[in-house]
Amino acid sequence: MKTLYTVGDSFTYGQELPDPQQQAWPKLVADRLGYRLINEGTPGVGNEFLVKKTMLAIEKHKPDLVIVAWTSCGRQEHADEWGVYDIWPGCSIDQFDHDHVLKYRTELIKYITVNNNEQHEYRRWLRQVVLIQNFLQNYNIEYIMCSVFDNQHRFRKFHETNQDYYKLINDSRFVGWPTDGMIEWAQDTPHGPGGHPLELGHKQIAEKIYEASNITR
Repeated sequence: MKTLYTVGDSFTYGQELPDPQQQAWPKLVADRLGYRLINEGTPGVGNEFLVKKTMLAIEKHKPDLVIVAWTSCGRQEHADEWGVYDIWPGCSIDQFDHDHVLKYRTELIKYITVNNNEQHEYRRWLRQVVLIQNFLQNYNIEYIMCSVFDNQHRFRKFHETNQDYYKLINDSRFVGWPTDGMIEWAQDTPHGPGGHPLELGHKQIAEKIYEASNITR
């Protein structure tokens, strides 16, 4: 049986669904394709996590199809003696504020909230897209990419100053490029209290990606 490997943030994990393993869009796409699924969607992660996981998955799982669902380019991965963690401008400090050992991380959140550079964040993500795209092509792995939220809005904001990067992206493998993603695909469906799409939204996301898989395979 062929293998589908998916990676992304909480939208790929299926957060707020009653049964994420059965109801999230990766499972729905895998069932439509008749593939075995390995889903490494993880809530709260940034794109560096997706890059690392995708690179390691090629040798570990040898997937036939990879779907990378890019999260907001504003999320940043950091590490200290206590481990690796992701933060982003304006993110909640509650996850660290109650922990006397990790509380100092809140100062970094406050700093990047005030001093982050959106153009730099966006360009960093564009480079990640090109690098993973070329990595998968080098291994002759079929792949699809899409955005969850935020990145498509920055395309409009920084369109004129990033043309050299855009020329490097294979938009035939990037569903919704450059102006829409999962937020748009599920915007007319019910969402949970945390803002995540529920079962109907995941069905619409899965349909969009399944259609693209038939085009690109």
